[in-house]
Amino acid sequence: MTGTSDLDEVRASLDGDKSSNSAAPDKALVIADDIGVFLSVARSLGRAGIEVDVATCAEDYPGLASRFVTQVHCLPPYLTMPQAWVEAVERLIKTGGYQLVYPCSDSGLGMLNAVGARVDPAQRLVPNSAAFCAFTDKAQTRQLAGTAGVPTAPGRALCAGPEALDLVAQDPLPLVVKPSSPYQFGSEESKGKARIVRSKTDLARAMTDFQGRQIVVEQMFDGDGVGVSVLAKAGVIKAVWQHRRNACVDETGRSSKRTGEAVDKSLLDDVTKLVEASDLTGVAMFEFIQNPATQKHILLEVNPRYWGSLALALAAGADFPFWHWQMMVDHDDDQVQDAGGSAVKSASNPLVTKANLDAEFDRLSDQMQRGDSVAGIAWQVFGVMRAAWLNPEQFDGWAKDDPAPHWREVREIFARLGTAVYRRLRPG
Repeated sequence: MTGTSDLDEVRASLDGDKSSNSAAPDKALVIADDIGVFLSVARSLGRAGIEVDVATCAEDYPGLASRFVTQVHCLPPYLTMPQAWVEAVERLIKTGGYQLVYPCSDSGLGMLNAVGARVDPAQRLVPNSAAFCAFTDKAQTRQLAGTAGVPTAPGRALCAGPEALDLVAQDPLPLVVKPSSPYQFGSEESKGKARIVRSKTDLARAMTDFQGRQIVVEQMFDGDGVGVSVLAKAGVIKAVWQHRRNACVDETGRSSKRTGEAVDKSLLDDVTKLVEASDLTGVAMFEFIQNPATQKHILLEVNPRYWGSLALALAAGADFPFWHWQMMVDHDDDQVQDAGGSAVKSASNPLVTKANLDAEFDRLSDQMQRGDSVAGIAWQVFGVMRAAWLNPEQFDGWAKDDPAPHWREVREIFARLGTAVYRRLRPG
């Protein structure tokens, strides 16, 4: 199985010398971040002959080595200079000739939303207002799910502090405590991370750390992480794809290994309810926890932007960024019958497995820090790096028509490994 689908290779053949065209080229601006989603967006659009610029606060991401990145624009740091970031992006959009701007993270989505009406809303791929409010705030997501009849874990939304601690002190442990909004405009934290509390002490510490923030506290639900990703227009699903998490960096962190799979009807039914209730226009990944024994599930959260496993979707033939372009720019949102008869676009080859090299390294580093066997972890690291060298198609960063980002990422991981070994072996 290669990291580039047959569809990718066909579309790659369309990528010619744009300079020969007298007309202004199709152009997109991608807001980059360190989770690498922007690379998948750039490859999808670039293979279709769309010129892709990247705007970022940093200039050292491996994905910037992609042949599909035309120009890189350096932005002010959004954590410390949010208003300067907004003004810089506004100028880029107004002068760059971009038809669409793609955000690729929670912070990118929130920052791009802050640009507001000063830029044509049709250019910014921010979901419609109702969906944005419902899906960027976990408390509102829970409320909408309850109204729509979509199951969630028992829990409540409240403001972190002593009073909240008193309210949840009698709840059965373990509990999941997470900020209601992962990113807040003007905050100097890039993303508030969920945590699992297994003791009263952990709970008290979480309430102190999140002091004054709106949070959601939920009971644990055992099962696998399953993501159902969609492209929708005015509450109607136009494309759908599903994947399952195989490994994660830590208990509440990003996934490091995933597998695509056939769409589960019961999950899709719940997604359809939420898409209709929010009148969603745009992309979103609906994350569920599903018990593999009972098949019961709960909605965990919704990410109304491009998601971390986008490279796997592209490898499976679910070309969301280009489909999004077709829907918004070409106004070509005709529904296409898939093999199962559903009137939506879907993956042509869903049963694909991929790993994220950077996340796999972080997962193994986390295990080592928790005290797992150093020898065992070292052997796993060797296996991952051997696969990255000999079987690069297993990893998100690889594409046969765009290999440079993967090899740059491999070099950076080797450098990090060398630094880690030196620190462990140096005297004193």
